[in-house]
This record gives sequence, structure tokens and C-alpha cells, in this order.
Amino acid sequence: MIRRRERIRGKPDQGLLNSLKSGDQNALALAMAMKNKPALAAVEETIALYAGNPQITFFQPGGLFVKDTLTTNDAVDELERLVNTNQLLTDPAYSQYCISRLGREVGNIFLQELYRTNSQACYDYQLLGIHMQLVILIDKLI
Repeated sequence: MIRRRERIRGKPDQGLLNSLKSGDQNALALAMAMKNKPALAAVEETIALYAGNPQITFFQPGGLFVKDTLTTNDAVDELERLVNTNQLLTDPAYSQYCISRLGREVGNIFLQELYRTNSQACYDYQLLGIHMQLVILIDKLI
């Protein structure tokens, strides 16, 4: 069962939003540095715009799961399918669920492969990852 999270209520930081929408890699780091609700809203709005769906939901990080080779391999296979069919942002919650199953090492390898082969999917993957990190940081601040 995927734990879903609705989009945050609040106004996105307009400067950050414009930078994210343009695909600016520096904006990803800026969003992490800001670590506030307007930054999270900007990341969510960018993902919604890229997905073409304002009603999307996101994965709610947290909880425990058994991490084993089968779980990781299944997540990689599923993410590769989503990338190859251009559906990484169709259901952000599902994609983020799969990303959360990779772990840091495999996640970095997957990101490096996307960087070499598919720059847009790489950026989308980074947006999803930054989103999960921001959610964790902001939930701790609230």
C-alpha cells in the first residue's frame, strides 16, 4: 500500500518555480537550501505542470520495509519501464515509492545512468527525490 500525500497548501516561491520550470539544475539545490513550504510548493507545482495534472498526489516518506535484492531489482525494473514509456511523472506517488525502494547506492547509480541517457528523465527523477527530501525536512520543522 502506497502512502499518499496531497499537494501542500500554500503559494510557491515564484522565482524558484520559474527556475525549476525552465529545468535549471541550480534550482534543485536552491530548493533544498530554502527547505520551506514555498520551496516545496514550487517543486510540487513544477511536477504537476510537467505531468500535466494538477490533481497528482505524492508519496509520504517514512515507515519501514524489508530491503532485499528482489525489492530493489523490482523497483529498478519498474522505474526503467516508467522512464522508457515517459511516465515517470504520471503518478508521482508511485514513482517515489519505487525510488524509495532503491536505497542510496542503487539510487545514485540509477541517477547517473539517467544523466548519461535521458536528461529530461534525470531532471524529473531529481525533482521527485528533492520533493521527498523536502517533505521530510519540512515535516520536522512543523
